[in-house]
Amino acid sequence: MPDEIYKKLNILSIKPFLHSNITRVLVAIFLIAAYYLFLSPHIENIYMAVIGKAIRNTSTVEMNTLSPVFDIHVYSGKYNLNTQIEDNALISKTKFFTIDARIVAMNKFLSDYHSPMAQYSSVLISEADSYGLDWRLVASISGVESAFGNLIPSGSHNAWGWRGINKNAAGWSMFATWPDGIKEITRGLSQGYGIDLTPFDIEPSYCPPCAEGNAHAWAHGVTRFMNELDYYADNLDNL
Repeated sequence: MPDEIYKKLNILSIKPFLHSNITRVLVAIFLIAAYYLFLSPHIENIYMAVIGKAIRNTSTVEMNTLSPVFDIHVYSGKYNLNTQIEDNALISKTKFFTIDARIVAMNKFLSDYHSPMAQYSSVLISEADSYGLDWRLVASISGVESAFGNLIPSGSHNAWGWRGINKNAAGWSMFATWPDGIKEITRGLSQGYGIDLTPFDIEPSYCPPCAEGNAHAWAHGVTRFMNELDYYADNLDNL
């Protein structure tokens, strides 16, 4: 009799355990863990592969992956990632862009100085290249003349103390936009001063008072910013 009583008591104690909430929770945890450890990686890989293939086959959007970070407009050549050419036809429709490292350096440099011209870094580079002018010069002069466009006549978009065209009552050139100003200054420097002059060569005409004596503050300031741009271009991975 005692053995039968013990058996009955064991049976009675097992049944409530099997039907308890704790048991259900433990089973659920075990099933979830098994799914994530064994099934989930395979299912998710298959899912991502299917979705990725569908996107690549239907996308016609041209995208520059650096633009959301640096807010710049790329002007350099296109290339296709993982794209093959068969019978002069591109297999992939998804396009990516190469980017001139100088644009990234210029954007980072001007952004660090809180310049309103940072987003027009590609204009600074492309305009300089079109005339054969040093890509650092126009931005560096703006640093000395106006703290990179932060201290200018209201609405002038004139960061260079320029007095060439479209003058206001005070004699400063007025430009409708930053690209307009950049283009005119680059043209004026290239055609008026030449493309081979250093800041010290330009200083006597651009800032006559600065050329008097031995200080040469203007030329030294422009040279300093040009050297900083070189540093940015050479150390993009560390900035």
